[in-house]
Amino acid sequence: MIRVLLLIGILAAAMWFGPMLVNNAGYIKIIVAGTVFETTLLGLSLLILALIAVTWFIGIVLRKLLRLQHISFNFFRWRRQRKAQQAYELGLQAYAKQQWKLASQHLAKACHDDFMLEEKRLFAAYAAFYAGDINQANSYIAALSAESNSTLFVQADLLLQQDQAAQACVLLRDKVTADTEDKGLGQLYLYALQQAGQWQQLLQVVPLAIKQQWFDKDKWRQQRFDIYPAAISQLSQQQRFDENADYWLNLPAKERKSTAANVGRAWAMAQSGQNEAAEKLLVSQLQLDELPLVLPYLRKIPLGKSVLKLRKQAQHWLRDHASNGYVYALLAYLAEQEGEPQQAEIAWHKARQYEPKLG
Repeated sequence: MIRVLLLIGILAAAMWFGPMLVNNAGYIKIIVAGTVFETTLLGLSLLILALIAVTWFIGIVLRKLLRLQHISFNFFRWRRQRKAQQAYELGLQAYAKQQWKLASQHLAKACHDDFMLEEKRLFAAYAAFYAGDINQANSYIAALSAESNSTLFVQADLLLQQDQAAQACVLLRDKVTADTEDKGLGQLYLYALQQAGQWQQLLQVVPLAIKQQWFDKDKWRQQRFDIYPAAISQLSQQQRFDENADYWLNLPAKERKSTAANVGRAWAMAQSGQNEAAEKLLVSQLQLDELPLVLPYLRKIPLGKSVLKLRKQAQHWLRDHASNGYVYALLAYLAEQEGEPQQAEIAWHKARQYEPKLG
């Protein structure tokens, strides 16, 4: 609006003063240090305009050479950039505070300037999504570079958060290959496969995840328990788990023999009624230091009353680790399996006493 008003003002001034300047060009004489400059007012005006044009051209060249494209010598552009930068700062602050609607409003204003535009659109897409405006979020995603891994990540991530894991898997399947360098994309693909229940495909991807180190050592230790127990038990229920199949044999031996994999085997045995064999396998595999990782999955295994050996193992651990809350949680699970709710409640009380996060 300001530009339009200025343009109208300039045109009006030109119409008013133009004919007068042409017919009465004026005369200007400047004497500096004995040097005399003589020209007309119109000539001086044209000279000033030429100097402005040269200055503008030099500014463009300097911006290109010094890579200062985000800096503008144009007042109006500079003003717009400054407002956009302020909006970006306020948007990030609101984003950090999880004030999604406010963040979405500020980031929308920040997108009016093209400096760091891709990053602004990424944040704006998430802010709009969390604010409940899915259409607006999709519009930001559509404006992102189609070839960028970041675009693919945000598309798949938002699909996962809308419980559309199967679509996320389709989106990521062709992009997560042996040449993938984006570990975040690989991690998201694993999560999508887990959420979609595509267990066989998940096991096929594991060697790639290990080779490319999508997770560090500690996180992969947790990932084993997120993958193998559910994958093996679910595939066994569907009568599709085969230890001679390529998807299993292609796994490193360390993975196939891991505690997590054996918990999955025990789970599958218990589901097929082999409770005693499942308990025997668990007793041979469980380690005290892995109990925090094992327990969430162990509690899903329907052992029934076949828990005597496990109970003895837990009591043995308690003799040397009387304040270990996870051992008490194990005892609570065993009591539940034996149909002793009172004993289970007592054990759970002890477990929460020594390990509050179990509550």
